[in-house]
Amino acid sequence: NSTTYTLPPPKPKMYISKYREAIVLENKYKNEHRTMVPRTVKAPSHREMCPQRPEGEKPEHTFRKKTEHTGMKKVMAQPACVDTRKRDKQLLEKSGLVPFYLQKNDYGIVPGYLRRRKAEKEKAKQDNDAWLTKQQETVKPLAEQEKQNILQGLKRRFNELNFEYQSLPFTISPSQHKKYNYKMFLEEAMSQVEKDIALFEEHKYIYTSDAFHCFLKNNLELIWNK
Repeated sequence: NSTTYTLPPPKPKMYISKYREAIVLENKYKNEHRTMVPRTVKAPSHREMCPQRPEGEKPEHTFRKKTEHTGMKKVMAQPACVDTRKRDKQLLEKSGLVPFYLQKNDYGIVPGYLRRRKAEKEKAKQDNDAWLTKQQETVKPLAEQEKQNILQGLKRRFNELNFEYQSLPFTISPSQHKKYNYKMFLEEAMSQVEKDIALFEEHKYIYTSDAFHCFLKNNLELIWNK
């Protein structure tokens, strides 16, 4: 029995550039000349690194000396307290657990601005009392009987003005100058008398000067009749 094998066809030759050998030769020594020094540098020997020093000479420290002033301040950790189970913390000084204000030098001393404010209030009260004392020397309170007489006279005067006002015609045109002006005069007079009545009824004590008191006493009836 004989077995026959069929061979596959031969593969075609791959393309090879004719400059391949030149390129390989060019790149062979390319990596060795990437720096200005040889590819491998010889390590210094132990004697070169640590030369022998003469006897009796102290060794020189090669480490960096510590300078006293480096321009940097050491940050000290500030005490803090943890007040939650999640380890949230806050500064102990601002937590209220340290008696900060009790240890102040000016604890218990009234602040300066409060002392100045108190002094200003006392000075204002003294000035007011002095002004009242000076005013009481030149004025005197109106007697209750005189006050009632003036109040009754004001009310009587208001009733008279109101009666005259209601006696006017219901409509007065601006062309009627005399009646129109008289109506305006009555309105102003009634408004002023109402203010005077409210003044006497509102205030319990009314102070008047001596000259005004004498004038009011002698001309009271004359004022009501105007």
